[in-house]
Amino acid sequence: MIYPVILAGGSGTRLWPVSTKNAPKQVQAFGDQKTLLQATYTRLAKKFSVQDILIVTTEDIKDLISAQVALQTQNLVLEPKGKNTAIAIGLAVVHILHRDPEGVALISSSDAFIAEEDKYLSLVEKIGTWTAQHPENFVLLGARPLYPETGYGYIHFKKEPIDQIADIDLFAVNQFKEKPNLSTAENYLVSGEYLWNTGMFIFSAKQFMLWYQEFLPEVFAYLEKLLAALDTHNQADYDKILAELYQNVESSSIDYALLEKLASVVVVPVDLTWADVGHWRAVRDMRLNKEDAANVSNVSHIGLDSQDNLLYSSSGKIVATLGVKDLILVETEKVIFLCAADRAQEVKQLLEIFKEKGLEDYL
Repeated sequence: MIYPVILAGGSGTRLWPVSTKNAPKQVQAFGDQKTLLQATYTRLAKKFSVQDILIVTTEDIKDLISAQVALQTQNLVLEPKGKNTAIAIGLAVVHILHRDPEGVALISSSDAFIAEEDKYLSLVEKIGTWTAQHPENFVLLGARPLYPETGYGYIHFKKEPIDQIADIDLFAVNQFKEKPNLSTAENYLVSGEYLWNTGMFIFSAKQFMLWYQEFLPEVFAYLEKLLAALDTHNQADYDKILAELYQNVESSSIDYALLEKLASVVVVPVDLTWADVGHWRAVRDMRLNKEDAANVSNVSHIGLDSQDNLLYSSSGKIVATLGVKDLILVETEKVIFLCAADRAQEVKQLLEIFKEKGLEDYL
């Protein structure tokens, strides 16, 4: 059986000032009716039973998450604090194995936009079935690049498919590439041999533990104890072991901790309108795609010779623009933020200045 896992931790600093430490991006709507988390959860619930969907998040925002979706307590997997994806995914795997030793995990972040939802759900169901039959493979979904994006990681895949599911080709991963500069991203796009790394993974939970036993033995030892505590319904032991895990093990991404070490990583190129809604330009591009508009705004907008702007206001004021292009304007109760769209990835550097000036209350 396939168990969808939504990673819903993190602070979403690149979507500041709407996303803050007390109300991070996953519980924000960004002009849509649904929040990012609600959109992801609703998408998965169209295909999978809500009893099988797990959400991994941190203790400090569990009430915000619980208020967003109708989730049973056992489906909310809590981390004492965020420690990146290697441990978060490992924790989800423990809960899947407690339910089903033959379970297959489908990992998705809470901030992924996918336009063609039915196509996506049909695809992951087929890949999940294939993965159950070929558990030695860790499967990634890679989106075909639509433009030379410098804010995503890339996957370089080998030219000849290793297998096929109906009309879906599976390729061996040649190499993972970090976020490139513009000229490199342009070369990736032209070559046709690179995909955006969507952070959506499918794998056997049982095999995942074997990989961790080999490559992350310290984490594996804790996960094995956590699983034993769950199986014996010993909540006190579980809480103690969980606290020790998060105190003693270093933060690391799943890509660095595991994927770059595996010999059997497979990628499926998908023709989906996908975006990682991790910064304001991605929000703009998502809304432009959905609304087919010259500009996107959550309030009344009067514009002349203006295009490709995102205009977000919490006050409800009319926004007027003249002769501007590719701008991000965000107004909240405390902050007015303005930036060039192509520099939206750099918000974290701006926030460091806030910290240096003792302005943490604005974060």
